[in-house]
Amino acid sequence: IKEVTNKNWVEYGSDNDYFQYLIDRYNGSPTNNAIINGVIDMVYGKGLSATDAAQKPDEYAMMMSLFTKDCVKKVVSDFKMMGNAAIQVIYNQDHSKIVKVEHIPVETLRAERCNEDGFIPAYYYAKSWERVAARKEVPVRIDAFGMSKSGIEILYIKPYKAGYYYYAPTDYQGSLPYAELEEEVANCHISNIKNGLAPSMLINFNNGTPTEEEQTLIESRIADKFSGSSNAGRFILAFNDNKELAATIEPVQLSDASEQYQFLSSECTQKIMVGHRVTSPMLLGIKDQTGLGNNADELKTASILFDNIVIRPLQEVLVS
Repeated sequence: IKEVTNKNWVEYGSDNDYFQYLIDRYNGSPTNNAIINGVIDMVYGKGLSATDAAQKPDEYAMMMSLFTKDCVKKVVSDFKMMGNAAIQVIYNQDHSKIVKVEHIPVETLRAERCNEDGFIPAYYYAKSWERVAARKEVPVRIDAFGMSKSGIEILYIKPYKAGYYYYAPTDYQGSLPYAELEEEVANCHISNIKNGLAPSMLINFNNGTPTEEEQTLIESRIADKFSGSSNAGRFILAFNDNKELAATIEPVQLSDASEQYQFLSSECTQKIMVGHRVTSPMLLGIKDQTGLGNNADELKTASILFDNIVIRPLQEVLVS
């Protein structure tokens, strides 16, 4: 998070794309994806309601008309995945009454530098901050909630975190490297499949060194013929003048590769669950032999604990 002298907004991430980094970790890590989806459903529950709805029917009806189910679910989703959320507060013409509340994707917003009183006066909106960086889009300034008499204001939602002022880190910040590692393990397996489940090979040609152009052509032809899962099982046919000049093919294998992959996969799953403070993976549809949740009583205990230490604190920040 840094203030840039020649910009009115505060950047988030080294390339001002940290929100996109979080989205990528959500899309790429199956464990992170499953936990975030499960927590979002638990935090949202059956939607927004009120304990005194029967005593205050008019106020309750007004609240439900302002905060639609779709809006609330999107705000919960942003808050869990990104650690921040935002809504557009829309007023009537004389700014005396809120007439509408709409969700706004938090990744499209950047905070304006705070004023001399220490308050954030506004937020800048851009559909694509990459286009802003490329000078192909100009962000739109929208006043912060309670800081103007404008028809639309931004109410930005974030929990207090020591050392963070403009944006708040996610509650699973510490497990993000493991989410990224889980993606890389999957990419490694995909590459293995695309290469026909064959180990890396060292092919030696023992009949002299061809020109660079010939080397490139030979390499290209071998790659075209034997790379890819559809080429698995193809055989190599070689013609040689004698045994001494025959091409040699030596497999380059990683020792104990399967054990390493299994360790990395298990370690990633465990650390991601620790980062999200998951008391039992079964609560989120993740089958695991460790921790609570191996029987009904333990699962009930884990559910109560998870609700108290994770779900309710998130709900309290959103409704306060």
